[in-house]
Amino acid sequence: MQPPAVHAFVLWMVVVSVHCQQQRFRVRPSNVSVVEGDSAILRCEVQHQVGQLQWAKDGFALGYSRSLPGYDRYRMLGDPGSGVHDLEITNVTLEDDGRFQCQVSPNRGQDAIRADAILTVLVKPTSVTASSTSRSPRLGLYEVGQGSQLTLRCDVTGARPAAQVQWQRNGVPVQLDQEDSFSGWGHPGRNDTTSVVTLRPTAADDGAGISCVAHHPAIAPEDRKFFNSTVQLSVLYPPGAPEISGYTEGEVVSIGQQKTLTCISRGGNPPAQLVWLKNGRPIGSKYRALPGHTLAEHRLRADVSDLGAVYSCQASSHVQPEPLTASVRTMVNFGPDLVTIEGTREARGGDLVRLTCVTSSSSPAANITWVINDRTMENTSQETSVAGDGGWISSSNISTVVPIGMRQDMTVACYGLNPALGRTKVGSAKITVLHPPEPPTILGYESGSHLRAGERVSLSCVSQGGNPPATLTWYRGDTELASSTEVRDSVARSVVTFQVDHADNGRVYTCRSTNSAEGKQQTVSTTLNVFFPPSSLKLEVRPDVLRAGSQALLTCESRPSYPEAELTWWRDNVQVTDGVTTLETFKAGKHGGSSSRLQLRRNLTWTDDGAAYSCRAHVAPLRGIVEDRLILDVSYAPVFSKSLFSEEFVVDSSHVLNLTARARPAGVRYHWTRESPGGGPVPAEGPVLRLDSVSRTDAGWYHLEASNELGITTVRVHINVLYPPQIVSVSGVSMVSTGEDAVLECSADANPAAPGMISWHREGFNLASDRVSTFTRNGTSYLTVHNATKEDIGEFLCRADNGVGQATATAALLVKHGPEMDERPQFRRAAAAAGRTARLPCRAAGVPNVTFQWSKAGVLIDGTIHQKYRLAQSQLDLQTWQSVLRIKDVQSSDYATYECVALNELGSQRQQIELGRPSAPDPPLGLKVVNVSHDSATVAWEAGFDGGQKQMYRVRLTEGSDRHQYRDVQPLNTTIFTVTGLQASTAYMASVMAYSRLGDSAYSQPVRLQTAAGPPPVSYVTDRDEPGGPAAFPRVAVISVTAVGALLLILNVIFIGCYRRRRHLKKQKAATSEASTKSETLHMYGNETVSSMSVKSGESYPREDSMDDYDASRHCYDPYAGGSVSETAVEYTNHLRSPSRAADFGHDQYVEALRRNSYTYTAGSSVETAGNHFTTYTTQPPRAPQFRTSALDAPTPDLLHSSGPGSGYFPPEPPAGPGRHYSTLPHQRRAAAATAAAPLSSFNRQCSRLASPPPTVITDKAPLEQRGHLV
Repeated sequence: MQPPAVHAFVLWMVVVSVHCQQQRFRVRPSNVSVVEGDSAILRCEVQHQVGQLQWAKDGFALGYSRSLPGYDRYRMLGDPGSGVHDLEITNVTLEDDGRFQCQVSPNRGQDAIRADAILTVLVKPTSVTASSTSRSPRLGLYEVGQGSQLTLRCDVTGARPAAQVQWQRNGVPVQLDQEDSFSGWGHPGRNDTTSVVTLRPTAADDGAGISCVAHHPAIAPEDRKFFNSTVQLSVLYPPGAPEISGYTEGEVVSIGQQKTLTCISRGGNPPAQLVWLKNGRPIGSKYRALPGHTLAEHRLRADVSDLGAVYSCQASSHVQPEPLTASVRTMVNFGPDLVTIEGTREARGGDLVRLTCVTSSSSPAANITWVINDRTMENTSQETSVAGDGGWISSSNISTVVPIGMRQDMTVACYGLNPALGRTKVGSAKITVLHPPEPPTILGYESGSHLRAGERVSLSCVSQGGNPPATLTWYRGDTELASSTEVRDSVARSVVTFQVDHADNGRVYTCRSTNSAEGKQQTVSTTLNVFFPPSSLKLEVRPDVLRAGSQALLTCESRPSYPEAELTWWRDNVQVTDGVTTLETFKAGKHGGSSSRLQLRRNLTWTDDGAAYSCRAHVAPLRGIVEDRLILDVSYAPVFSKSLFSEEFVVDSSHVLNLTARARPAGVRYHWTRESPGGGPVPAEGPVLRLDSVSRTDAGWYHLEASNELGITTVRVHINVLYPPQIVSVSGVSMVSTGEDAVLECSADANPAAPGMISWHREGFNLASDRVSTFTRNGTSYLTVHNATKEDIGEFLCRADNGVGQATATAALLVKHGPEMDERPQFRRAAAAAGRTARLPCRAAGVPNVTFQWSKAGVLIDGTIHQKYRLAQSQLDLQTWQSVLRIKDVQSSDYATYECVALNELGSQRQQIELGRPSAPDPPLGLKVVNVSHDSATVAWEAGFDGGQKQMYRVRLTEGSDRHQYRDVQPLNTTIFTVTGLQASTAYMASVMAYSRLGDSAYSQPVRLQTAAGPPPVSYVTDRDEPGGPAAFPRVAVISVTAVGALLLILNVIFIGCYRRRRHLKKQKAATSEASTKSETLHMYGNETVSSMSVKSGESYPREDSMDDYDASRHCYDPYAGGSVSETAVEYTNHLRSPSRAADFGHDQYVEALRRNSYTYTAGSSVETAGNHFTTYTTQPPRAPQFRTSALDAPTPDLLHSSGPGSGYFPPEPPAGPGRHYSTLPHQRRAAAATAAAPLSSFNRQCSRLASPPPTVITDKAPLEQRGHLV
């Protein structure tokens, strides 16, 4: 074969091979319908794929990345190597409805291919409502008259496509003449359905439920019960005539018999109103409306008034205004209720007794029977008469003779029997048969025995037999005593109980007995013997005027007693025997008693003045004593309780020292003096030395002289003034290198000055470690931290406490170390919308001062030349520094990776920060359970990346596997939340998600929590007594307690106010003494921010370009700066400074410059404009930390030799014309427009940290199709 033919054959084979391998769809996308909220998959498989594949929606390309950045709910599924590129859309919304296209770009000479599929989103109805214009007494119920017309309407709203309506009666479909209409709204379109039916209900429709049910392809069969609306019909019709049951006409009812009359009226809407009447008068209007009928019951217990009574029941309603009536007449048998006997009540043997028996009214008349002493009387007669209530009264008379010698009483009974009811009533009487009793006797005292005065005695007088029993009367001498007679078992008894005293000694008590059967009295008597003590003592003292050094005679004489009393003298419960004379006794009084006399001679001293001398009398057979005392008035010269007094007072307190001397007469003169220093008279009020607001100069020795007409006495007084500690000096800021020993000092002055009164404290720091030692010398405490490390950095609290008070001061320890970057997500990502201002924070910890440098793509960012960039630095605490880069008017080219370098004299460290577009927030981090009770739980978390928008949170609690509870967190910006209303002893899984107007995050990792058992039962006490309970607490007592409580509260408030004022004054005084030291300590640090603004730049921030936005943001709180106010305003610049001007500034020169500038910077000094400025620590006296920053723009050695990310292509944003903002999806177009319209201040207040995924790097020469947009 010739070569040209070979070439042609090869070319033909290549063409055929290429044509056979043409890329084509193996599976083309097909139309899909999906319910809103579900997931949808659009299939797309390509055979022999050579081009790049992407999906587009409604003409907008979604990009080639299979993760589809910016579309959180979209992703590609399948193996791309096998040509599988299915598009999955989760949580479908109505905005996803539209035309999707699977596109494959051209390549290797092959054409692009495309395939469309329509995604239809089915939306369930939002509401189903049935209604009517008829009267509705309550929600869902409509009234209509029997046979009247009723129109019902059903509205089904918000469905896509329109829903169909089916009408049902009591859950069963019915065929009605319904008129359906449809209307559409919104885009994509939603539809409303309206269905109207007309009914003419009958009585059978009363209570029926008419339902309209929505049918729609998006409604699952098991969910149809949630998409219907039911109304209930109330059809008005009259009730039926009443019927009475429970009593038959002509039936005879016994008295007391209970009958229940029942009245029933059937049907009716509204139900009948039933009323009971007796003889035409209403007696009850209570009734019950039951299904299908109304019922009223009347319960009666037959009595006399029911004889021939007419009971009626009336039924009525507003549909039946004329009452319907039914009635019955009752018949009753009754009585008798009472039988009475009248006649003779007392008789002796042989007397005639006459008796009469009468019954009350009964029907029929009662029969009478007599029974005397259990023997029925024969041949008795009775009479009957008509009573006023229609019954009859029966009566009968009887006579009998009392047998002679009979000693028992006669019992008589009269029985009245109703023959129809078999009911019997009995009347009874007793006839007393009279005879005399036995003579009385006295019990309870044995003649000749002795009683003790004050003892209670009971004397009993007893008489046996007699009818009636004897009546007993007691006499004390000739005086009758109040007493009563008790009879039991034919024995009469009368008891008198009294407390004997001295007058009962030798007194006679008499008992007299009387009886109506015997005319004479019978008596019996007894005489008492009683021991009694003297009633009182008589005390005398001689002479009348007593003086120290003289002798006094004290005399004690007792009143009469039996037997005679023993006397003794006592002082202060100690018996006095010295100077006591012999006891004398003699007869006295008219009750057989004797008196006693005892004297005491006493040599007097000043201690006898006011002394109480007691005389005690004791009678041997008796318990107890009789005591009286007298107080001596002895004159003497002044006397102090001690010869030397020592007092301790706390400084600033007020005291009154009262050293009143004892003296008689009491007119004592006092004179105060003070020893040197400050000697001389002391202003005082008599014996009272008043010290207001004690000061340290009040300490020392004092003399007090007291005198009266009998002499002069002097005493010494020492006053020691105690005062709380005052911090004299304390280390300010101590900075050492790693491995060196750091020494902190603290000195205090105090009284008392305890050796261990100064202590060091620091939360979370182990002061008991072997590396920490303390010692105190001459009032100064030294804290040494050996081999210091950077973990030792912090403030140590020096506390001095001597029991009187305490004082505190802080000393800071800094350990040198190189910068350490804060690598939390909020310092690695940032976000801002196009045209807005981006904020990129960079934070590092280091000692000494840390400076920062920023760069983009290897080019240093200078914040001093133009208005594009702005740099600001601040110090957050002892070792933490922060630099913030602000980028004005963010453009597409600004979405990139920025590098921040932190450096000090010990080294440097760098960190990259991604700036991206706003997006949905990231899930919250670090969810944990803080507290759990029986019905609530508190959870806390850390905010995730907020996507550049204000984010809110929602907590989800899962009980079991499928029961969820959702709670929106309030307030919106909190990261700790308490969930209430939980079940006790229940396990839950808790998780939290974040959401903003750009979308929702996923839920965080769940944590388990278990609620506690239920709380203990609580007993409640009402403020009113229950019937029959204890009486309420007296109102006077309540008012009194309330008044006292209010008074105590007012006094407590006044006391606390005075105490706080005094404490405030004390602190002010202490602060004055420490002012010089503390003012020196305030120099080193500051909370102000020194900007990196160049003095050479004469440009200022233009007012017309978002100046309001910036002013609002300058006060934004940075949540990562420990609550400090963010940096103040500086100027913007859009100039990227080339590192070429620092080419001669090598690493060694840079380190040397740091050393030269160390310890020379003073906060508040002028800011230079050179490129190597460094914040350092001052060598001036230590000052308290005021966090202050300086201008830092020195080139970093690492930056000088670094090269940024490689050059790449970022798809530019299309130009935004008036009213136009380009995006690939409609909902993103709206969100982006809203973001662009929001003021910058609202974004800055979020202090957010948002970063978009890095863009795909595409070469400049790549086809336009490969840049995410198909031509």
